[in-house]
Amino acid sequence: MRKGSTAAREIILSSDGGRGGNFRRLLARGGLRAARLEVFLFLLLWLAYGAVINSDNLLQFNLQQIGVEAIVERGHFYLEGSASTHLQPLGDVFLHDGHKYAAKQPGQFMAGAVVYAVLRAAGLTYTDNYPLTSALVTFFTTSLVFAASAVAVFRIARALARDERALFWPTLTTLAYALATTVFPYSGIAHHDALATGYLVIAFYLIFRVARGQGTGVTSAFAGLLLGLTLTTSMLPFFMAVACGLYFISLRRWNLTPPFAFGVFVGLLPLLVYDAASFGNPLLLPNVAGAQMFGDTFVRLDPKNFGDKIVFYTASLATYAPAFALGLFGLTYFPRAFKREPAFLLLVALPIVLAAYVLNIGTAGDCQFGPRYMLPAMPFACLGIAGYSHLSKLSERMLAGIVVMLVCAWSFGVNLVGAAQGAMCCPDGRNALRDQLAAIGRGEWRSYPLARWLLIPVVTCALLFVLSNTWRRRGVADDEAGAD
Repeated sequence: MRKGSTAAREIILSSDGGRGGNFRRLLARGGLRAARLEVFLFLLLWLAYGAVINSDNLLQFNLQQIGVEAIVERGHFYLEGSASTHLQPLGDVFLHDGHKYAAKQPGQFMAGAVVYAVLRAAGLTYTDNYPLTSALVTFFTTSLVFAASAVAVFRIARALARDERALFWPTLTTLAYALATTVFPYSGIAHHDALATGYLVIAFYLIFRVARGQGTGVTSAFAGLLLGLTLTTSMLPFFMAVACGLYFISLRRWNLTPPFAFGVFVGLLPLLVYDAASFGNPLLLPNVAGAQMFGDTFVRLDPKNFGDKIVFYTASLATYAPAFALGLFGLTYFPRAFKREPAFLLLVALPIVLAAYVLNIGTAGDCQFGPRYMLPAMPFACLGIAGYSHLSKLSERMLAGIVVMLVCAWSFGVNLVGAAQGAMCCPDGRNALRDQLAAIGRGEWRSYPLARWLLIPVVTCALLFVLSNTWRRRGVADDEAGAD
């Protein structure tokens, strides 16, 4: 797919006369307009994520904040010792050598600790103002990383679409991922699986650039760093991260392999330090150390469990993230030439690898809003939406666009409920939407610590985003007229 368009572009650029220069200017202007659109897209999503950070998530997911405070305030990794009533463990902890540890990878605590150290130096602490402090830690970790990952999805979708200058399908792909899947409810939580999902998709984008011959040593090192941080933060996408690493090695860019490997090591180093300091062994992971209590995350081959999980995830994805299925179906519309490329095979393999894991473990995520364990697969499934741009007829593309927009509008409404009301839905996450709608009906609204500062910027960025799209369409039309 890309080879043909690249060859045609090179022929035009190498031809004599003024048209090659016009085409270069057209590409440059198109790139600047796309970059402007990316800035507004990033700010819109980051600020929107921050505006819906709510009190329920900040209180129910306090474990994510407890580890942060322990590192910054007391200089250790175990969880006890805080004087704040908001920073007492509610669950997902185990005892080891007389101390309480989280049954989670430490990446979320370390990322939050960087932010909290700055806030504390500025005079803002958990004890003095827990809602605002915890909201800011979340805003500068998960919300920020998810917004950045959306830009990565946008860029990948542009490369996969029929025409890189036509941004309808890349934009729709990105908004589907960012606002119409389970990503939205978890964007306001300093959550390990959410952070790891963001790291993983950005790493995939950087590796994708290397595969297209656009990567450097810095690009490779940063890709490796993010893959390492993915594993430092969550073991849920372990096999996906390994698949990405193997794909990078298969590219045989041997001059880029050392910086990539160094990046992976640096990304894993915080995990090794945490494990050595906490459990006396740099390779002893938290879930393994607490295996007696949390063994339900280990793979087990049980036909009944496998069947139950298929039923659960099918129903959950249909209710909370129907864009996932639309994306998978859209993968079938990519041209055959591209389907044979390793990058496409990896794109298809990543959701399959994750599904093979989550369908064969004992737990399905329990108290959750939407299929949380499928979070790392959301960006890769949604990228299939760009496949509809390759439909041969304009009428088919228009119909597909209408269907995708309608489905995503419904899914956005569903996930907005989870984002605004909270993602901790006990005792049974299967009834999360119904329970949260019932709470709204009873007038049980949450508080939003950052909303007063972010609502006006969100509206402003939304307007600029729409206007940027309008300006871009007019600019492309003017450039094409000038080129002619």
